[in-house]
Amino acid sequence: MGKRNKNKKGINKDAWLNTYADMITLILIFFILLFSMSTLDAAKYKQLVEIFNPAAVYETTGTATESDGSTSPNEDISVEEIVDLEDLYQYLSQYTKENGLDDAVSIEKYEKAVSIKFMSSIFFEPDSSRIKPGGQQVLSDIGQAFKAVEPTIKSIRIDGHTAQADSPVDDRDLSSSRANEVLRFLQNGYITDPAKLLSVGFGQYRPIAPNDTEENRAKNRRVEIIISETEDFFSDIATGTDTVAQ
Repeated sequence: MGKRNKNKKGINKDAWLNTYADMITLILIFFILLFSMSTLDAAKYKQLVEIFNPAAVYETTGTATESDGSTSPNEDISVEEIVDLEDLYQYLSQYTKENGLDDAVSIEKYEKAVSIKFMSSIFFEPDSSRIKPGGQQVLSDIGQAFKAVEPTIKSIRIDGHTAQADSPVDDRDLSSSRANEVLRFLQNGYITDPAKLLSVGFGQYRPIAPNDTEENRAKNRRVEIIISETEDFFSDIATGTDTVAQ
């Protein structure tokens, strides 16, 4: 009886590479999914893909926005670089921080305007409408920024406010005089079109804090400058169609 010949197939020693490649692919997909559910950073995402697959060619997708040369929010900006309200907001925020004015100044960015509130003590002595030398320096610095953005805006309104307190000076008169003094300062050296300037004195009648402590009264004594790119901004605020930008 003859011997039965059995044909044995050789073992492929490289077969594990297929399983390994599948595993690496699944891990890559897993991390891509994790990243897709978070805020993507293009540079980090590309780096991750290249770590798992150096041969991969990564291309970003989506709608590109053409750069207009403006500075990114994380960079310092100079007056010469200001071209729109976004730049103005960034510059004013930077200026107040660099000059230690954070506790006395607040800035808000609307969709169509920028508002900057100053405590009156920056510009004026109590019961006075004469601008102090230090206040003149602040107005000069921000006036340069207003001048840079003037071609793109429609109006600059200066609001004067006082606090409810015993004073020999009439609140309406004092708030109006202070707003007018700021207006004249800007008009005399920075804003070329006087028709864009407006001043209003509200007296004590639009407080932003209760008049129950000296600290709160100091908040209410303020000068607010609103720089708007539309003539309808103030009516939009009244109707709620323009809100603080997020």
